[in-house]
Amino acid sequence: MLRYHTIQKTKVHTGRGSIRNLPALLDDAGFKNPFLVYDQGIAQTPIIPKIQMILDYAGFSYYWYDRITPDPTSDLVDHGAALFRARGCDCIIAIGGGSTLDASKGINVMCHNDGQILDYVGHEDRMQPARGLICIPTTAGTGSEISNWIVITDLDKGEKHPINVINSMCDYALLDPELTIGLPAQITAATGLDVFSHAFEAYTSTRANPVTDIICEKMMETVIKYLPRAVSDGTDIEARERMQISAAYGGWTLIDGVVHIGHCIGHEIGAVFHIPHGAAVSYAFPAMVKHIAGARLQKIRYTGQLLGVDFREDDSPETIAAKTAEAYIRFRDEIVRLNPISHYKPDLSRVNLDMARTICKDPLTALTPVPVTQEDLMYMLYLIFVG
Repeated sequence: MLRYHTIQKTKVHTGRGSIRNLPALLDDAGFKNPFLVYDQGIAQTPIIPKIQMILDYAGFSYYWYDRITPDPTSDLVDHGAALFRARGCDCIIAIGGGSTLDASKGINVMCHNDGQILDYVGHEDRMQPARGLICIPTTAGTGSEISNWIVITDLDKGEKHPINVINSMCDYALLDPELTIGLPAQITAATGLDVFSHAFEAYTSTRANPVTDIICEKMMETVIKYLPRAVSDGTDIEARERMQISAAYGGWTLIDGVVHIGHCIGHEIGAVFHIPHGAAVSYAFPAMVKHIAGARLQKIRYTGQLLGVDFREDDSPETIAAKTAEAYIRFRDEIVRLNPISHYKPDLSRVNLDMARTICKDPLTALTPVPVTQEDLMYMLYLIFVG
């Protein structure tokens, strides 16, 4: 079967103040009874009342589900789908960051499929298509509004599971940068670094291709230019807009270029130590760069140059990777000022061979351009937690 290099199924509407066009979007799509999904953090901001006022003025009835938590769990997804069906809703409006968007995509899957969401881990081919999802991101990071992946936590096992929902993606994404104004600096930093990881991993994965390469190069350049501005000034609307669009198309690259070992490590250390996703993948970034130097040297060099590295002609692959990793660490720690991993007080006794085995089982590990063994992972984890 022919493999297509770009697939984009989501209709995107963007612009400052574009949230006011939500009723027109619902009318165009033929939806009458939306189900709003968000978390308690967003509920305490003016965003939800504003959206409710817009829907009220346009004459829409709606229900809401506000129980979403960070690292959304399978029970929240299954319960949300049951409420959706009980209330006779015909679409979902997801409002929030990556956790809310992932949970909403999972709820949408389960509104059109039998069983429970965890039944589809590794069995995505059994999934019937689902439509009716509108995503309104309020952070600039995961790109879940355009991506074909969700990450759901199995609370009983303490594991995060990536699930490919290519047949149940978001139908519409509404990108209004005004909804991200005032996002706290640490959340802005972590989510923005997730955009950079999406770009770099899609750029260097075994699924990379010339089309995604161009997109990824521009995304990395945009993050380097605009993320420091967004972190320093939460009201910088130009920086917010650029980061929001880059985040969305970072989600797009997950369909074609996908990600690899940086995200696999991030999923695991995030689940075990309750580290926000964007921060977790950023801690994994330097070790990942060093691991793949032998297979993606020119792309690592290019990334280093974006980060300001002046390479010598006779630099070895190991030196090029080390210089790029060091430049990234400076960007992350000194310019963007992300909290160090020690902020989360990780129990280092849990950084062990079991953790390495779990990461090896992640299906995305196979997309790493240099094969990854358990021994490789133990070394990468040592670099992440000890340095």
